[in-house]
This record gives sequence, structure tokens and C-alpha cells, in this order.
Amino acid sequence: MRETDKTMGTARELPAENRPGKQAWLGPISLALGLVSWVIPAASWLVALGAIVCGAVSMSTRTEYRVDWTAVVGIGAGAARGLVSLLVLIMTASGY
Repeated sequence: MRETDKTMGTARELPAENRPGKQAWLGPISLALGLVSWVIPAASWLVALGAIVCGAVSMSTRTEYRVDWTAVVGIGAGAARGLVSLLVLIMTASGY
């Protein structure tokens, strides 16, 4: 069975867990940073940004491998934390 990435037009046939080298750790690092950003209140937006960057690099490199689910979840957790931090900043600045 062949899974095709419609945005790039390339085939992603190999499982993500078979990714070689240090790039295999970008997805799990993204997930870990995304979860840690919810636990650590100081500079959580910076940790969330790190999660988003690691996940994006994991998904954009080595396109012959399938998208790593840990990278997707890490990006989602990081983006959600960044959004919450932004909303808190706006609420604080407006006096609520």
C-alpha cells in the first residue's frame, strides 16, 4: 500500500520509526518539548516554539519517510501552549 503526500507530490512509503540518525529524535523531542511547555510556566512560549520548530524540521526532512505522529502531536501541543500564552498576555495587557 502506498501513502502519497498530496502537498509535495512525493511518496512516503517508509515507516517513521525506521528513520536513521539524529533526525529520528526530532519527533519525540518535539513531543517532549510540547508537553514540558505546559508544565514549566517560565518561558513556556519559548519551549513551545522549540517544539514547533523540531516538529516542522522532522516533517520536512527525509520526505521518503512517513510523517511522525510524535512530531504532529508536539506541534499541536506547542501551538496550543503558544496560543494560550498569547491570550494570557493580551488579557493582562488589557487589564483583565
